[in-house]
Amino acid sequence: MADPLSPNIVLTGFMGTGKSAVGRRIAELTGRTFVDLDAEIVAQHGEIAALFAEGGEEHFRAIEREMVAAFAPKRNQVIATGGGTMVDPDNVVAFLGAEVYTLTASPEEIERRVTSDGIAGRPLLAEADDVPATIAAMLAERSEAYGKFTSIDTTGKSIDDVVDALRASGADISEVRENDPEKSQDKATKILSIVAIIAFVIALILLIIVLSI
Repeated sequence: MADPLSPNIVLTGFMGTGKSAVGRRIAELTGRTFVDLDAEIVAQHGEIAALFAEGGEEHFRAIEREMVAAFAPKRNQVIATGGGTMVDPDNVVAFLGAEVYTLTASPEEIERRVTSDGIAGRPLLAEADDVPATIAAMLAERSEAYGKFTSIDTTGKSIDDVVDALRASGADISEVRENDPEKSQDKATKILSIVAIIAFVIALILLIIVLSI
């Protein structure tokens, strides 16, 4: 299990690149706490589409910044950010000291994933007349921000394939392992042996005391 003081693993990247699914899997393997920033925002402030409608993207980004400030100081977490989280320099600074990785995918793969999930809950795409063109434009706009971190391409890969690629890139993904039954049995046998020796020594001491009276 990861050390309780281990640095956070932060997954960033465009929508539809697998941040939540991969992050949840890493947390499951390592025993870390999983945090989905978008899900936390929804739980505390309401649906993201409604937040955009209420005050625009600026309003949403201010709330997002508050959530980052709340979770970044904690340790031993796997954090899946929103697609635009790490475009904000304040959030980049907040996550200094964390292991940050960018998950990527081809524009075609992103379009396939987000449309299959439904784009109604994705305000930046929901109103787009041309979804593929909008995805391409947003990727270009965010490329510099995403490029600051080690990138892992998720196109055509399973969740476990991505986890393996992250591990190969240096991510601290040490799996929690079940206790080996044979080792547990050996440990129990050693403990019983020690108890038996202690009992024998105590009995011998008592015998000596009785004989000396």
